Amino acid sequence: MSLKDGLQQLLRVQDVDLELKALEEAKSKYPAEIEERRGEIDRAEQDLKELTERLEDQQRRQRHFEHELEDAREQLKKLEARFSEVRTNKEYDALQLEVEACKSRMSEYEGQILELIEASESVREQVDLEKQDVDLVREEQQSRIDELQSRLDSLQGEVDAVQQRREAEAEGIDRDLLRTYEISRSSRGLTVAPVRKGACGACFRQLPAQMKSRVRRHEQVVSCESCGALLAWDEESS
Repeated sequence: MSLKDGLQQLLRVQDVDLELKALEEAKSKYPAEIEERRGEIDRAEQDLKELTERLEDQQRRQRHFEHELEDAREQLKKLEARFSEVRTNKEYDALQLEVEACKSRMSEYEGQILELIEASESVREQVDLEKQDVDLVREEQQSRIDELQSRLDSLQGEVDAVQQRREAEAEGIDRDLLRTYEISRSSRGLTVAPVRKGACGACFRQLPAQMKSRVRRHEQVVSCESCGALLAWDEESS
């Protein structure tokens, strides 16, 4: 294959590479949005988890105080039963103090239980509402995630097809020329540029007459002095 044909073929390869780049850029956007929407689901579920844990903690505390109240009631019965055994005023006063202290604890436990019942009822309502919100968020976000994943899978199929076209277009190009193109492509965008109307097709700078002649003869690879693109003569050149 002549240098002229090789450069023309590189132009076609470059067109495919630009198409591949556009597909890859489009494809790269979907994973970020998918991750963001999964985060929305996780945050909603975490909020529900925290509310549920708060409710469970309140219910544990309520059971604890109910147990303490039951113990205090049993103790009060025993204390009141001891009044029949009292022989002196001193014993009576001491026992009366124990009874009052027991009743005070019972009153405190009852107050704690009442507060926890009210708080639990409020949190339980929040949990019910949060469950509905989580279901709604999960349904909406998962629907969009599935849609994005479908697009991502479809794009990957397009990428694979274009990659096969790229391999076919690159077949037969001189290895050194293809290597030069690949090295240049890794550091710049447009790597091969047609010369049209005496100007570089990448940066549009007019080429000196001597350089135009070298490009037209296709005796060696010529790079644009302005942008570094490999120059390929075009039939529209003058």
